[in-house]
Amino acid sequence: MSGLFLWTLSVATAAVALAIMIGLVIARTAVTWSRSGREAERRRLVPVLLAGAAGTDRRARDRPLLTDITVELIRLVRGSERDRLIDAASRLGVAARLQRRLDSGSPRVRIAAVEALSEFPDEESTDRLLTALSDRSADVRLSAALALAARDRAPSAVTLVDLLGIGTTEHSLLVRALFSDIARTRPDEIKALILSGGVPVGAKAAAVDALSASGDYSLVPMVARLVCETPTGDSIVARYLHALGEFGHPAAAEAVKRGLSSWDADVRAAACEAAGRIGLAELADELEGCLADLSFDVRLRAGEALVRLGEEGVARLRATSRAGGEAARHAAASILAERGLA
Repeated sequence: MSGLFLWTLSVATAAVALAIMIGLVIARTAVTWSRSGREAERRRLVPVLLAGAAGTDRRARDRPLLTDITVELIRLVRGSERDRLIDAASRLGVAARLQRRLDSGSPRVRIAAVEALSEFPDEESTDRLLTALSDRSADVRLSAALALAARDRAPSAVTLVDLLGIGTTEHSLLVRALFSDIARTRPDEIKALILSGGVPVGAKAAAVDALSASGDYSLVPMVARLVCETPTGDSIVARYLHALGEFGHPAAAEAVKRGLSSWDADVRAAACEAAGRIGLAELADELEGCLADLSFDVRLRAGEALVRLGEEGVARLRATSRAGGEAARHAAASILAERGLA
């Protein structure tokens, strides 16, 4: 009896395995056919779209593939050809299809639709992007804000801080890009964020990051004040110091000196880098002391900063490489060797 049971179980297991294998083969074949069909349709549609969309039939117009291909092409071409393609895509209903995708239950689909709609300058697309600023997904809201800022249609910066929760969620690089786009035409709005007392610290830091390459030296005292008013151990201070280094203005000296005494290694490293980029020779003693720091990154940034200070800094490195403590000697010797100054 047990032998019959085992035999039956073996046959059943083999049958299940065979069924699974057949199912996988069928699925693979179906996927291959589907891909082949999509590629064939793609090859047919691309020249038609580039020619101005003449000849596309009703079936093609209703297919998602047409929308996807059109968006890909719009991102590839430039100049008058791009304008012609956007116009053709609008007439084919591509923008309308993308707007409908904003009602999808999938955040991924909505984000892709927002990014694609950024290519269409019509008012209806802009209105849908503005509506997307209230989406339940934070990523969709941020994508919509980026799309609107790129066409200079974003709401005020302070409104975006509230809508997107800037400073309370971590999207620093994307938020910097958003603020940079706004600052191109409305820099006073971003500057106001730095001065406002009710703006989260993270939003202030993103505003500072966005304006750090502007060359507007009137911002230096503002950012320096943020460094002095923020606890030196707060990691956000490192971003302020990095911005001061990009400005390269000596008015930041006191803030940089404060950063060099922070107990946070990232802040000390940022202060060393800023001192070198600004050329704060009066902080040479502090930088020389940082060559013995417990943090390798701080020692490295201090050595690089001393090199930036010129002959005096190099002389200090050489002296330390001969007579400093072990960590300081190694850091100084490494920097000198790397720069060919040993």
